[in-house]
Amino acid sequence: MKMIRFGRVYNGIFISLIGMCIWGCIFAYSADSPQESNIPDQFSVVSIVYHRFGDSRYPSTNTSVQDFEAHIKYLINQDFVFSTASQVYANCNRFPNQKQVIITIDDGYRSFYSNGLEILKKNKARATLFVNTESVGWKDYLTWEQIKEISNKGIEIGHHSHAHTYFLNLSDAERCQQFEEDLLIAESLFEKHLGFIPKVYSYPYGEFDHGMRKVLEKHGYKMAFAQNSGVWNEQSDPLAIPRFPMAGDFVELKQFKSKVNMSPLKWQQSEQLPLIVNAGEQVSFKLKLDHPDLGPLNCFIAGESRSEVFTKQQEGLLVAFRAPENRRRTLITFTARDKEGKWCWGSRLVINPCIEE
Repeated sequence: MKMIRFGRVYNGIFISLIGMCIWGCIFAYSADSPQESNIPDQFSVVSIVYHRFGDSRYPSTNTSVQDFEAHIKYLINQDFVFSTASQVYANCNRFPNQKQVIITIDDGYRSFYSNGLEILKKNKARATLFVNTESVGWKDYLTWEQIKEISNKGIEIGHHSHAHTYFLNLSDAERCQQFEEDLLIAESLFEKHLGFIPKVYSYPYGEFDHGMRKVLEKHGYKMAFAQNSGVWNEQSDPLAIPRFPMAGDFVELKQFKSKVNMSPLKWQQSEQLPLIVNAGEQVSFKLKLDHPDLGPLNCFIAGESRSEVFTKQQEGLLVAFRAPENRRRTLITFTARDKEGKWCWGSRLVINPCIEE
């Protein structure tokens, strides 16, 4: 099991922050911090996640400069509005008919500064960059000076943890405590180097549970992003917002067009958190779909068609299958066409923390 190790240099920081929390936790906010928002009916926004740009050493998380530019040009030609995550949250009632897209970038790799930022800048496209603070300044990662420059160019800075660890590897008793410690250490570094604390979060590896979600809620976070694919809608848990990955085998323009024009499959918030399982365990859960006129449903487990794993019931779907033996993260995806012929998409993540990566 992997454990978080915080250096002694942070012990004083953490003790001070705990004291602050006891007396009320006064936080600094960036200009883009999410404000209170009531998500309107029929709300639908696609979020996309990138990692590296023009870095062929890591093909599974890389997007070529040519592909990224083609993505941005397509969005412009189709009259999509580029917004940061916080802008969408704060203004969702003001522009209900706009086609909006949220470009997110995880991990803070230097290749974004070298190969991605200029494409956004010249196209006047906004985005949200999620930074894990421990790696700032490491080889291949952004420096604080670069992050500040990026922020000044209209890119929202988001919180992606301090140590970017596998929190689900920790015991139930340790997990929330260490997640909170990690959260506060990163907050102190953001405030020190940038002068504000981002209040938009992206879970490392897209892994989290109900307890981690409650920690974010406790500390004033209004929105957080997962890594299961899907479309943010009025029934989405705002602390478990889905995103479509755009790297590796998923960057072709045809696939990109399909994802950014996708409609949401909607189900209850309690059914949106990841399921934590053991290898070979029988997984069973229900989905109460909120769609009166859907065509035939398709189901995929880790990209493989598996229509036999679900049955329709009066109040929705019953999904049952055996968890894979050798996969840490398994995505269960449903697709169907609505009455207008548009494809709808939704997914749920199954995680086996016993599998090391």
